[in-house]
Amino acid sequence: MYAVIVAAGNSARFNSDRPKQYISICGQTPIVESVKAFHGIDKISGVVCVISPDHQHLYESVFQCHCFGKLLPPVFGGKTRAESVRNGLNFISDQNIKHILIHDAARYKCSQALINRVVDRLLEGCVAVVPTVQSVDSLRYNGKNIDRSKVGRVQTPQGFEFETIYNLHKKHIDANVTDDASLCDIEGIDVIEVQGEETNTKLTYLSDIKTQTIIKTGFGYDVHKFSNDPKRKLFLMGVEVPGYFGLEGVSDADVAIHSIVDAILGALGRGSIGEHFPIKDPLNQDRDSKEFLQYCKDLLEQSCATILNIDVTIVCEEPKISILADSMKKITASCLGIKESDINVKGKTTEGLGFEGRREGISSYAVATVSIEE
Repeated sequence: MYAVIVAAGNSARFNSDRPKQYISICGQTPIVESVKAFHGIDKISGVVCVISPDHQHLYESVFQCHCFGKLLPPVFGGKTRAESVRNGLNFISDQNIKHILIHDAARYKCSQALINRVVDRLLEGCVAVVPTVQSVDSLRYNGKNIDRSKVGRVQTPQGFEFETIYNLHKKHIDANVTDDASLCDIEGIDVIEVQGEETNTKLTYLSDIKTQTIIKTGFGYDVHKFSNDPKRKLFLMGVEVPGYFGLEGVSDADVAIHSIVDAILGALGRGSIGEHFPIKDPLNQDRDSKEFLQYCKDLLEQSCATILNIDVTIVCEEPKISILADSMKKITASCLGIKESDINVKGKTTEGLGFEGRREGISSYAVATVSIEE
C-alpha cells in the first residue's frame, strides 16, 4: 500500500509569501506533517509527494532536516488536481500496488487513527473508502433547507483499490471532479464512508490557521558543590559573583540557570538539560550557561510558546541573593527575550542544615509557566 500526497497547488487564495503547504505553523510544515502521518503507518510501504516544478527548492528546504525512509522522490504535478493525482499514480504504477491512499497536503492535521480507519476498510475488501463528517450547520439548497443528517463533508485521505482508481483517472481525463471518489460515482462504484475528524480541516485561507492556547508548567532542580579551584569563578543566573569559589561542573556550573533550563524543558515536554547538553560532549566544557538559555529561547519560538513566568529559589548560606536579584533578572530576561517582571528570584538559607548549610554547595529550584499556541 502506498500514499500519494497532493501538494502541487499555488495557493492563490492563501495570500502568503509562499504556498500554504510550505509555510511554518507553530513549527509545523503542512507537507512535512502529512508525510510524517503516513510514514508512521506500518501497512504503508511508500509515500510520494506530487509538487509543482516551481516549488522544488521549497520542497528540498523543508525536508532537508528530515529522514523518511519510505519517502520516494517527488513527482511534478499538472495544471489540475486530477492531473497531479494521475501523475502520482503513474509514477508508482509499476510497483505492484494493491491499494492506494490519496491525500491533500493541506489537511496536515490528519491523524493516524483516521488513516487506519481508511486502511482497515480497504483491507476488508472495499474498493473505495472516504472519510466524512456531518455538518453542524443548517444547510440550504436551491432556496430551501435540506436535511443535514443526509449530507456529509468529504475529507482525505481517500483509499482505493489501485487499479480501479488508476484506470478511472486515465479514462476520465476531462472530468471536472473535485475529488477522486467522484470518479467512482461516475462509474457507479460503491464508495464506503468512515468517520472523519473535525480537526482534519483543509487549509485554504490564511484565516484558517486557528490556534488554541494551552498553559503548561515545568519544574527544574539543580545542585553543584563548591570547587577547590581558586581560579574558578562563581556564576548565578549569569551574574559573576566576586569573592567566592566557583561551583564544580562541566560548564560554568551556573546552578540557577541550569534549574531554569530544566524547568523550561519540562514545560515544553523536551526532556532534561543533560539530554540537550551531554556532559561528555567536549563542546560543553566550560561553556557559558547563558548559551543554554538562548537555546531554550529558540525552542520556545519553534514550539510557539511564550514564557509567562519564571520563579527561582536559590538555596545557599552565601552569597546574599537579594542584592544580586535585579542583575540576575536583567541578564536572564535578555537571554530569553522576556520582561524582567516575568522573572522572580528568591534566596533561601537552610539555617545551617544540610550541605547548603555547611557551605558545601548551592542548590536551585525553578518553576516555568508557558503558554503554547496549538
